[in-house]
Amino acid sequence: MTREQWAFIVSLVAMLVIASSYFFKKKELYLFCQGSGIVFLTLSYLLQKEYFAMIGLVIGLIRVVVYFLYERKDKVAPIFWAFLFSGLGIACYFIINLWILGTAKPLDIIYLVGLIGYAFIFRIRNLVLLRYLVTIPTALSILYNVLIRAVPFVIISYAFELGANLVAIGKYHLFDKKKELAEKPKEKEDAEG
Repeated sequence: MTREQWAFIVSLVAMLVIASSYFFKKKELYLFCQGSGIVFLTLSYLLQKEYFAMIGLVIGLIRVVVYFLYERKDKVAPIFWAFLFSGLGIACYFIINLWILGTAKPLDIIYLVGLIGYAFIFRIRNLVLLRYLVTIPTALSILYNVLIRAVPFVIISYAFELGANLVAIGKYHLFDKKKELAEKPKEKEDAEG
């Protein structure tokens, strides 16, 4: 198999692992799957020799591990971590894309806003709120990749992730709530009868 074929297979695994993260009801498991998916994505970018994306994902992986460790202690990660990871991502972007490669573009602001969004949103402990808010940087990632005419699989994988998140929102926060609300009057009647 060629390096590109291996990269495709590894990124497909990453997409499935990350998409499955949205269906866990515990933030700890959500972060574990996100981190596992990032490991596969990092390997995929390494195979493709896409070093900026790979370094960005390594920063994302460290962010997920830090937030995971706080979650295991049943604590909120201090806000300075979000600022630190945002700063690292922006510094990495400028060092690699502006100074080393010279490929910085005005559209990259969309990418940077999404990157900062992930850093702040992932520290939220409320999984319901996190699911809703993470749609914003994911949608920005789709928009950015469409505008820069990225490889279609990249766009599809972000769209798949967004779709999985929306399905999880529907399943856990919309339809289950409607079902729960519909069952409450019935339970009340049973208790009275």
